[in-house]
Amino acid sequence: MKIGVLALQGNFENHYNKILDFGKTPVYVKTKSELSKCDALIIPGGESTVMSKMIDFNNLRQAIIDLKDEINIMGICAGMIMLSSTKGYNNLKTLSIMNFKVERNGFGRQVNSFKSKIKFLPSNNDINVSFIRAPKIKTFSDKNQCIAKFDGNPVMLTDGRHIACSFHPEFSLNNDIYEYFTNLVKVS
Repeated sequence: MKIGVLALQGNFENHYNKILDFGKTPVYVKTKSELSKCDALIIPGGESTVMSKMIDFNNLRQAIIDLKDEINIMGICAGMIMLSSTKGYNNLKTLSIMNFKVERNGFGRQVNSFKSKIKFLPSNNDINVSFIRAPKIKTFSDKNQCIAKFDGNPVMLTDGRHIACSFHPEFSLNNDIYEYFTNLVKVS
């Protein structure tokens, strides 16, 4: 199983190392050719407006959108914003792969970053995760299912193929979320 990690901007190295820990094959994705070799893709945390611009600069926007029905995508923090259908932010064009909207930095700015436990519903485990300038889910369609909550608020959604997380699971010692994601991936 080859899992791509979008390596244009943000925290891609930690995801690459997590994939190695799982015994899967990580692939840094910077080009369409690298993307085409992947069974799944992780869009890491970072800065969403820069990521949006870098996706366009590297001619990856349409390639990612074209593959959305063939591969599984997990968006983390800024990656969550990119998967969303959020509009109204200057210099940010999301991929609109999943039908939900977020408020950028909804849990606070950088100085408000924090660690906490979330309830990961598929395993029913409490998992320690980091919220770093985390987006807050404002609305989501009934095609999406909430699979993790923090303080009663949804912080992780799936549509059965893709996953979007407000928080950073790569800093957790628990691997339930990566196991859940890799179990979604169908290798051709």
